[in-house]
Amino acid sequence: MNPLRYYSSRKPAGAKKVGFTLVELLTVIAIIGVLASLLLPAIQAAREAARRLQCTSSIRQIGIALTNFEYSYKRYPPGCSRPATLAINQRLLWSGHILPFLEQANIRESIDLNKEWNDPTSNNPQALLVQLPIFRCPSGNAPVRFDHDGVVRVPCNYLACVSGLNNRETGSSRIIDDSEQDGMFYTDSRTKHASVGDGTSQTILVGEALFLETVTGPDFNSNPQLVDHWSVGSPTIGPGELSEAFGSTACRINAWVLKPQEFIEEIELGFSSRHLGGAHLVFADGHTDFISDSIDRDTWSAMGTRFNADLVSDY
Repeated sequence: MNPLRYYSSRKPAGAKKVGFTLVELLTVIAIIGVLASLLLPAIQAAREAARRLQCTSSIRQIGIALTNFEYSYKRYPPGCSRPATLAINQRLLWSGHILPFLEQANIRESIDLNKEWNDPTSNNPQALLVQLPIFRCPSGNAPVRFDHDGVVRVPCNYLACVSGLNNRETGSSRIIDDSEQDGMFYTDSRTKHASVGDGTSQTILVGEALFLETVTGPDFNSNPQLVDHWSVGSPTIGPGELSEAFGSTACRINAWVLKPQEFIEEIELGFSSRHLGGAHLVFADGHTDFISDSIDRDTWSAMGTRFNADLVSDY
């Protein structure tokens, strides 16, 4: 008897086949695709929620730093300060003034205000290159560094409020470089907490703003402009360039989205964000809020002034 005759590779009659048919495989792939399409928006929403939370935290810390500066010096920092001996364009910005109150005193101490920002014999160029996450909204998509007019700098996503009535930085009259402004910050400003006449809970200190290097256009003097904002300091923030540090509530929120053909200065001076429907701001009493870009224009304008006795309705 051959012992191998009882072993056969043939399957018994009625045995089930192992594996998937093509139809079954395609069905599984289709189900996975549907589930992925359902989960992706939820994942993106969760990521944006985390980015918004980080942005809120940053602007709250900026508000605390401004408050501590005011408590220490009995005034808020200037929106930007002009040096006494150098070119008028060389300015230390409000964000540079509050560095010691953001645990960045070493950067502030390294800046020599008696030298140009691009002076290679000083630490000033390095100070402009320091990346401080607190001045960057993670949803803003700004470049890490940007070469503007031959000076490499770090973009900023937050602007100090200069006005609630003025929406121009160039031209012959009523520009934001004109002496004293109605907002909390302006060139060489020395405003105080006690000088807020419209209510600290209704007066804006700082708000979000997008760095949009691809959005360009002519200003009122017909000079080409792009939407650029910087942290710490700037060698190019002379008259007509103050939107590098300032925003105004005379300009609508998210003007670049709501009206892309808006005049470039409306976009440069406007508070804006990539968060859906508005932007984060911090007020003089220290609280933060997300203001809708559909807010009433008169209410929005009143939030930017400090002493015009404007009534701010519920928003």
